[in-house]
Amino acid sequence: MHLVILAAELATAGNSCGGSASFTANLARIFRRNGHRVTIVVITTKKEEIVFDTDIAVRSAYVEKALWDDYNRIAAVTAAVTGEAQDEIRKYMVNIHKSELAKKMIREIDREDKIDMIHASNLCGLSLGLEDDIPYVVRISSYYNMWDNAELPEGTVDYGKCPMTIKDRLEVYMLQKAKYIISPSHLLAGIGRLQLGIEATVMESPFLLDREHWDYSVYDSLVKGKKYLLHYGRMAYAKGTHIVAQTVKHILKKYSDRLVVLAGRDSEMRSAEGGSIKGHELVEKSAQEYADRVIYTGCLAREQLYPLIQHAEVCLLPSRLENLSNACIEAMAMGKIVIGTNGASFEQLIDDRISGYLCERDDPDSFMRAVEEALTMGETARRRMGSRAVERTRRLAPEVIYEEYHTFYRKVIREWRQKNTLKNGEELEWS
Repeated sequence: MHLVILAAELATAGNSCGGSASFTANLARIFRRNGHRVTIVVITTKKEEIVFDTDIAVRSAYVEKALWDDYNRIAAVTAAVTGEAQDEIRKYMVNIHKSELAKKMIREIDREDKIDMIHASNLCGLSLGLEDDIPYVVRISSYYNMWDNAELPEGTVDYGKCPMTIKDRLEVYMLQKAKYIISPSHLLAGIGRLQLGIEATVMESPFLLDREHWDYSVYDSLVKGKKYLLHYGRMAYAKGTHIVAQTVKHILKKYSDRLVVLAGRDSEMRSAEGGSIKGHELVEKSAQEYADRVIYTGCLAREQLYPLIQHAEVCLLPSRLENLSNACIEAMAMGKIVIGTNGASFEQLIDDRISGYLCERDDPDSFMRAVEEALTMGETARRRMGSRAVERTRRLAPEVIYEEYHTFYRKVIREWRQKNTLKNGEELEWS
């Protein structure tokens, strides 16, 4: 099969990035290792040099700066008339352009080497321009109106209460246009069914844990030989950094031999005085006299992050919302104790107090109870919980997920070809 993966981001060596980018890299490698031809198409907002595996083709396109400037001027005029935010109008136009770039590149690739299946991310509405002559599926990575709301200090994750921008409506239209949709989590699939009238097949994401290329430099220089709790990912309300901030002083006071380590890109959050503050600074400030035991590493490549996860006593992930948390899967695959949020999709991975802990959303008391229980459990119970966490992630092993995706792709192609007249009576030739 010639599989084309259409994405807005791709995880590469030395480049820290989110779950969608990691999924793209993992899926490509799994299908290539199973003998398929794989091409990754990355449509970005700026020109970048992408270096990836030599046996996987990567093509990229980006929005020229001149077009950004044009779109910004048009958005300013349109915003004055419609009342829609200028930035959202500009993003909408940029995403339309990205979908056109994707369509053009797909056509070029198909002429060179016939495409059997396109797997597209829902991000940026990239599949908008795809037509019925090539089978494609769309994977839901997020609903941006929910994510944008979750980033606010008092934000809600109730879909019906999260305002929709013109950019968000474009992505919804693209999903409703698609015939086949995949969701890694039951949470997002359920929202799509109830709120958008779309049916998504729940297919969990593959996970590859490469233990051969870890970089221990950050771990060795900052925390080697010390006991610590780790909060990693983006420092933001959506990721529960405010909950860590509300409990950090109590944790450090009660457990005087522990550190709290923060790793990830900063976002702007709100200080106690009502001003703006970086996420890691909010945690440090909230720790007060114990601030010297809060360590911020900045944004790390996965090769540097993995040793920190491996040696953490507990991983703190009190997110308001996730798809299927890659951060959680990484920690569980290493047998670590994870504290995640009930109702944010962690419940799909964690059985509470069996393979990890679930706390309630935006509830520092619930979170603190889980922290205290995790830090006081006996070594035998800790090993048992870690073993159960590892066992859960085995269902995400490459060979398991490959069979699921390969079977699903074959089903899509068969049904697609039944509904669309094939030129010259062409038959299904790949396996």
